[in-house]
Amino acid sequence: MKSAATIRIALFAALVPAASAAIFAAEPAPAQAAAPAATAAATPAPETPFDTASRLYQEGKQAEALVTLQQLAEAGDARAQYLVGLDLLEGKYIKLDNAQGFAYLVLATEDTQWGDLVAPRAREARALVEPQLSGPDLIHADALIGAYKQRRK
Repeated sequence: MKSAATIRIALFAALVPAASAAIFAAEPAPAQAAAPAATAAATPAPETPFDTASRLYQEGKQAEALVTLQQLAEAGDARAQYLVGLDLLEGKYIKLDNAQGFAYLVLATEDTQWGDLVAPRAREARALVEPQLSGPDLIHADALIGAYKQRRK
């Protein structure tokens, strides 16, 4: 899918550039777990699996990063669903799978955890990709989404 590569480059850059990587990668803080400023500044947050995978991806170790990102996507992390979805649609670092890639994009559009970081970008990518997919790919993606939601109940 030709435009998936363009989408992948542009939107991944928007999600994880050096300037915004810390914002996107950081896990949301629980509302009642506010640490004192001195302690928070002195103790760096431990690297999450998503942080590690993002770092590896940026270091050119995409295949290694995608193993973790795929696990996170399957576990419900919308950031990973979005990124893996784009990679599956491009087929550069992992095997091309239009149906699974589109399914992950659709799931990422439903994100409420990450505010306007994931869902709007996923909706934009979905709008660009959906018209290019075949009927069988769309039907398969719908079945994958249903199966995913059933597993997550």
